[in-house]
Amino acid sequence: MQTMTVPAGEAIFRAGDPSLAVFIVQEGEVAIAVGDSPTSIEVARLGPGALFGESGVLECRPRSATATAVVATTLLVTEAEIFFQAFGMDNERALSLVKLLCSRLRSTNLRAAKPAAPVPAPPEAAIRVYPDHRRLTDDYAMKPVDVRQLPFQVGNRYGGESTPLAANRGICVPARGDAELASPHFEFLRRGGVLGVRDLGSRDGTIVNGALLNRASADPVARLRLGQNEVIAGRSRSPYRFRVLVHSG
Repeated sequence: MQTMTVPAGEAIFRAGDPSLAVFIVQEGEVAIAVGDSPTSIEVARLGPGALFGESGVLECRPRSATATAVVATTLLVTEAEIFFQAFGMDNERALSLVKLLCSRLRSTNLRAAKPAAPVPAPPEAAIRVYPDHRRLTDDYAMKPVDVRQLPFQVGNRYGGESTPLAANRGICVPARGDAELASPHFEFLRRGGVLGVRDLGSRDGTIVNGALLNRASADPVARLRLGQNEVIAGRSRSPYRFRVLVHSG
């Protein structure tokens, strides 16, 4: 069994990759997602002690999901051949049963990746913004913020432009020297009675629930849905990630 360290945001394997090993989370956290990026659906998060990747190995088929390190993660890795030897999978009858169970589990995950259409947020809904990356919580000591007035902007306190973020009207991230986070970068707003997020002409754009907003977008505003939303300032691996909860107030 070997040890492998994966940086935060990096894929351990992707859907379609050959299944060559089984993994155990020693430290950190792993997200399992099903579907085609950027519309993939997260079906599980795994912590220390969790085993994953065994289904593809046991069924001798390509990966059906993508596994990504949520934070810097240390894994114990067992190659497929060693895994079979260790668990005595030379019994064809037992192996057939295990394969059947794996197939049923994969089918369940695929069904979970096809949720009902999200409910748009009503105009009177309240917004709470949570930092969703270690850099925000550990380096910048960010806490959850209730959005009480709209528009509400998020940006870099040390951006090259003037920073119009006032108290209780925005989130200033002290990301000195990091051009990935613009000043301001995006804002929460109400337009036509609908709550949404608008990119403010940032260099790398804003990703809202998997949809990219940037200067080339026909409409730089994305609707927020009732419940959980994900907003990323910058590219998909940007550390400026926020979990946005929209509730009825």
